[in-house]
Amino acid sequence: MEEGSSPDLEKYVQSLPIPEEREPDSRRWGVEHHEVEIQETTHSFHPDLPDTTIWGFDGQFPGPIIAGRRGRPLAVEVDNSQLPDEHLFEVDDDIDGTTTENYVGYDGEVPEVRNSTHFHGLNVPPESDGQADMWISPDGVEGPRRARDVQVLPNRQSRLTSTYHDHTRGLTRLNNYAGLVGPYYIRSREEKRLNLPDGEYDIPLVLADRSFDEDGSLQYPEMFMADVSGDTATVNGAAWPSLEVEPRRYRFRIINASNARTYDLGLDNDGSDAHGSVPTIHQISPGHGFLEEVVSIDHHGDLHSLVLAPFERADVIVDFSEYAGETFTVTNDAEFPYAGGMDTDHGGHDEDGDTDGGMGSMDMDGGMDMDMDHPQLPEIMQIRVADEVERPDTSVDPTDLTLPDRNGPDPDDAEVTREITMAMDTDENGLMIHTLNGNHWDDPVEIKPELGSTEIWEFVNDDHHTHPIHLHLVEFEVIDRVRHDDHDEMDGMDEDGMDHSMGPLPNERGGKDVVRVNPGETVRIAVQFGDFPGTYPFHCHVLEHEEHDMMRPFEVVAEDETDNPWRSCSDNPDRERSDKSGWG
Repeated sequence: MEEGSSPDLEKYVQSLPIPEEREPDSRRWGVEHHEVEIQETTHSFHPDLPDTTIWGFDGQFPGPIIAGRRGRPLAVEVDNSQLPDEHLFEVDDDIDGTTTENYVGYDGEVPEVRNSTHFHGLNVPPESDGQADMWISPDGVEGPRRARDVQVLPNRQSRLTSTYHDHTRGLTRLNNYAGLVGPYYIRSREEKRLNLPDGEYDIPLVLADRSFDEDGSLQYPEMFMADVSGDTATVNGAAWPSLEVEPRRYRFRIINASNARTYDLGLDNDGSDAHGSVPTIHQISPGHGFLEEVVSIDHHGDLHSLVLAPFERADVIVDFSEYAGETFTVTNDAEFPYAGGMDTDHGGHDEDGDTDGGMGSMDMDGGMDMDMDHPQLPEIMQIRVADEVERPDTSVDPTDLTLPDRNGPDPDDAEVTREITMAMDTDENGLMIHTLNGNHWDDPVEIKPELGSTEIWEFVNDDHHTHPIHLHLVEFEVIDRVRHDDHDEMDGMDEDGMDHSMGPLPNERGGKDVVRVNPGETVRIAVQFGDFPGTYPFHCHVLEHEEHDMMRPFEVVAEDETDNPWRSCSDNPDRERSDKSGWG
């Protein structure tokens, strides 16, 4: 083993674990109620690696699936009282959020161990959003904006594949790396009627890169680094697992839960014929609802490969029925750090099919250590197809699938357009820092959309890194992508230097809450702000970038909040504090 690298681990010797769906603990206020415990425990990532100390929801990595139904609220209470008062990793107090002085109007203690659980992509009132300043410590010290112990999730939105994960200010990157992430679903009747593969043929794939010491412990830098990568691929908490499937159709819900790594996923046939055929990946959803139409992903499809930045998701169907007895490797062609290019040629590939989106293909400056040898992960997992099916496959053929219509925000309804710029610099301590519009989290709120209004946001990336931008509360539509830089070798501008624009990628034509913005690119989105007034964050979902300091608030303002039947509990702060476990 090289110094600083994980022990050598044999690939594909363990079966892929499948997270189980969590049963509610009780009913409360007439709805299902989950009581989730954050526990420090040990986890086996690989049979040849000593057990690893992790933090997990219900003591698991990833956490169990929490699933709701569209239109039926859930209540979730997350208890971290069993955690120790010392963190698994070194807490760098040069990062804002770790000391009392980092909070405006707050003079309380900031314990080393704190948690705030965010239900990603959910349309929720702000006090149930699990935002960065809503943390609580194991001994009950509360952050300045914590309002309740039970988070109420209305599930009044499209069907969803998403996550719940830690979002604590100053600790998000550490708490997630320790293991605090799990799948969250919203199911719907419309989805059921499509006759998609279900039950044991509906499998989540939670991707997360990690590095390990020889004793099996998780390896994370002691001082802040803006780009942290693991040298080991894990799927559902197993290092380089294998999955045996039947020769039939499967649905995979792919979730990128990595701190910073983007994946460019494809399939390779491991047979003796190096050019053996592979099944087409059919994407049906980017997370929210469904795409406009099924997107085929293979060397001759709508896209060559499936690119997923941190906390992007994809619901896909793969038909193995013609591949009995064959073995495939799930590959990753994305370099780290990711600077993904325009994706104009089907997923960041040039005309020869080679990837062109890696950081090493560009002449970089701006304080980034380009000599750093970041680990690459060309292989993720293996899929082995059995010889026979156990029972007939009656699910829909994805090539015959007509997806439900979607009613997303209409850009023509927008009366306000906002520009959000991205920049990279170094702070007073010499640490790399990323910002939005040159501002920091505690700077005054600049963006105040009206409740129910539609706006266009333009994300302008003059940085050297792809930034996956996430907005809380809403799902949005990608309008288009425009090259605005002068890197001829990257942007495909014509000889007159004119900007080239393109519509959303085929698998962006649906509801999104994270959008990749590549270097030299402007991405426009249309977003409607409902159903709740209040303050929410938007941020880069590279967790190290979010932490320092690529996160800003926006405030949804209601002209008359008494007209909003789902108004925030923050309208009545005395009630919040007198009954923190109740409805708003």
